[in-house]
Amino acid sequence: MQHVLKTQQFSREWLKDFFWRTTELKRVFETSTNGRARLRASLKGRLMHSVFCEASTRTRFSFESAAHHLGMDIVATENGSEFSSLIKGESIEHMIEVLCRYHPDVIILRHKEEGVAERVASIASRYHISVINGGDGAGQHPTQALLDVYTINSCIGSVDGITVVVGGDLTYGRTAKSLVYLLSKFERVRFIFISPPQLRMDAGVVSHLLERDIPFREVSVENGTEISEACREANVVYWTRTQSERITDSVKMMSIAKSAWLYQITVEHANLLGDRGAILLHPLPINGEVENAVDHISSAKYFEQAGNGLFVRMALLQEILQA
Repeated sequence: MQHVLKTQQFSREWLKDFFWRTTELKRVFETSTNGRARLRASLKGRLMHSVFCEASTRTRFSFESAAHHLGMDIVATENGSEFSSLIKGESIEHMIEVLCRYHPDVIILRHKEEGVAERVASIASRYHISVINGGDGAGQHPTQALLDVYTINSCIGSVDGITVVVGGDLTYGRTAKSLVYLLSKFERVRFIFISPPQLRMDAGVVSHLLERDIPFREVSVENGTEISEACREANVVYWTRTQSERITDSVKMMSIAKSAWLYQITVEHANLLGDRGAILLHPLPINGEVENAVDHISSAKYFEQAGNGLFVRMALLQEILQA
């Protein structure tokens, strides 16, 4: 595997092996001082370029922390669209062409434009440099999906046969799309999509599910009971914020904001999940779509989910760079 660009590229067999190796890496890291030292030596001398042209906390810090714990050197930019030559009008292709000549081993790229990771990868391939998509606009976020499914597998013990509620912004939310594509590789997974009518699941994802005869239904909240009913069926609820930075229509945004309270995950919803051994995930940040008090309820696993990002990305860097 040279690049990580979208979740469709992973096979179920690869995922099973990757999750096992991630768990083993996590065990070594958390229980053995000597193990940490071995990990720190595993990619010593390798170089990562962290090119974030869009705001990020978890993806950027977890990738850079992962590289640090593996002994890599890191050259980073934050908000590269403002603090690099992109603000002067340079194309991303020219930027990457030059960065490749500085001989990194891997480039982590986040950009506001959908599809840009694939364009960049075609350049980096000529230099035998790997590209990992850290989020491309409303497109995909494959490493987020890897850590999401890893968390599901760790918390529930299996991915096959589960019912997953995916809610919030399903039009512009790249994490939701990536998750559904990845979960569709497992057996007997069923989806319930809950969103405002203006933010229904991306048509490409719907077509993907229909072509593979994977069961799903779409729900709009009308009387306030729909989320509770879905929680009674779910093994996993995956909730997302509205991607307001991608919605340019102010009238549409106002309409979505007016109904936002109907789509909030409450303590009652979280307790319904906990009573059944189900879990609540969120890619973060949360912007009011989950009540603050839910943080302290046992079904809420989103901080554990974020923490798993470190180990998933450590294992992925080792995989990409064949440590």
